[in-house]
Amino acid sequence: MGQAAAVQALRDRIRALEGPVPDDGHAPLTLGVPALDGHLPDGGLRCPGVHELLGEEADAARIGFAAVLLGRRADGPVFWSRGHPPGGGPALNGLGLCRFGLDPRRLLLNQTGQPAESLWILEEAARCSAFAAVVGEGVTPTPMQARRLQLAAEAGGTCLLLLPPPQSRPPPSLAVTRWRVASLPGGRAGGRGGGWIGPPRWRVTLLRCRGGLPGDWVLEWDDEALRLDLVDDMADRPLAEAVFG
Repeated sequence: MGQAAAVQALRDRIRALEGPVPDDGHAPLTLGVPALDGHLPDGGLRCPGVHELLGEEADAARIGFAAVLLGRRADGPVFWSRGHPPGGGPALNGLGLCRFGLDPRRLLLNQTGQPAESLWILEEAARCSAFAAVVGEGVTPTPMQARRLQLAAEAGGTCLLLLPPPQSRPPPSLAVTRWRVASLPGGRAGGRGGGWIGPPRWRVTLLRCRGGLPGDWVLEWDDEALRLDLVDDMADRPLAEAVFG
């Protein structure tokens, strides 16, 4: 059996164990990177559904990656709830969001500072079909709360992104996908823009995927074309080797 056939057989087995996925008529949220979208069982992030982005608190990589995903979502308001205490977490910068393809005028921001209150607000927002997407920062739902969020997202047809606080050992996840996003040294400067600072690069690791397999990629953001590009010579390599050659 070839590698592709073996991977597909394993996916089919995982789907059989997890049960059928209802056809809700919603298109997946694609990342625009064929190698990555093709790796995901639905051809992108399943929507409606809950997706987790793990990372470091002081590292704004998750914010940038979330902005890219939201920018690829159809026009519509985005509800963004911040469960950090005031002043906690990376700041949301309008120009930075624009750079990653997300118009800040689409955002409806909510700052609670209380994770429990934020989880309740997220559940209500996810159930509201008026939002193109919902983002929850600084919250770590219990399994029961995660299940409620998933049901709310399904009821509202919503894509819900969770950015939980950093933990050395994250708890088991009920999300459709769980990712880890980390900054890498920027790409080579002096491209078409002629700038000194190279384009942003992220190491994006798929830790868990319902009905699919883990994966690892290095992506670079093209802020002129507003798209993600796969860094082929660094993809699927150990981090130290990818960075230092």
